[in-house]
Amino acid sequence: MFHLDRPMYLLGYLANQSRVYLIDKEFNVVGYTLLLSLIEYKTLVMRGDLEHANAILPTIPKEQHNSVAHFLESRGMLEEALEIATDPNYRFDLSVQLGRLEIAKEIAIEARSESKWKQLGELAMSTGKLDMAEECLLEATDLSGLLLLYSSLGDAEGVTKLASMAKEQGKNNVAFLCLFMLGKLEECLQLLVDSNRIPEAALMARSYLPSKVSEIVSIWKKDLQKVNSKAAESLADPAEYPNLFEDWQIALDVEASIAPKRGIYPPAEEYMAYAARSTESLVEAFKSMNVQEEELPSENGDVAPEVIEDGVEESQEDAVEVEADDSTDGGVLVNGNDGEEHWGMNNEGTSTT
Repeated sequence: MFHLDRPMYLLGYLANQSRVYLIDKEFNVVGYTLLLSLIEYKTLVMRGDLEHANAILPTIPKEQHNSVAHFLESRGMLEEALEIATDPNYRFDLSVQLGRLEIAKEIAIEARSESKWKQLGELAMSTGKLDMAEECLLEATDLSGLLLLYSSLGDAEGVTKLASMAKEQGKNNVAFLCLFMLGKLEECLQLLVDSNRIPEAALMARSYLPSKVSEIVSIWKKDLQKVNSKAAESLADPAEYPNLFEDWQIALDVEASIAPKRGIYPPAEEYMAYAARSTESLVEAFKSMNVQEEELPSENGDVAPEVIEDGVEESQEDAVEVEADDSTDGGVLVNGNDGEEHWGMNNEGTSTT
């Protein structure tokens, strides 16, 4: 037999032991297990006679079932391989390939393997089984996967829980993203300070919480004083030098007007209504809003004429029609209505009513 690592010669086969014995030129005897039932089973499967093959399967020892399962997998018979396989890891892989998530979940519960939970969670998410995906990702403590899931669902409660989990595990990046999406900017700022990311905290305060800039600059100065005192002195505080910060007062007004709305979370289905606003500058929007609210003067210096309900502008002169009538004894009527007689003058210059 030349397909072995060295030439060997066949001595014989013992059916009661299911072993074949070989010998080499140095008279070394080697025995190999060779199950006739296994050979017969594989032969019947290759012939397509699955009925007789299944009848022979009980005669194959349990320890050989994984070998049979691998053979069936190579033939593309994954369902049959899953039924026969006994190794939990191998069965988990087969159930994942087949999309049998419930079986895979049972194996993951028994194995208590974080990698299996994570793999199963990703598969459940890709197949739309979001409840199972959440359960699996929680078991795997896959914070990044949970962030993707909760943010996609617009689940504010889930994002809040995830922020707490991330803080406990020291995953500050995930915690910051969760808090930022929830509009908890003060907590974001404190997280940056606690993480010793003070320059980033100052930049964030300048962009989102201008009222906190002085506080963060003070912390930054104290921290920077340990390294470079000149650099620390060069940091400008808007409370002392507001002229160095463009639109500083407007930024404070914007923060005050936006703060009450930060705890309001619109449903995810309304995303398209807010998508175009992601590039807007709140300061510029606040400026334009103030300009629109101001009353613009007309050409003659008076206040612009009002607009009536039908959209037609009516000046003060057009609003009154003066008509003279002998029956009113020289009185002046508004809009020609005798019932709405106003103060006027007669021909003699004396007042009449």
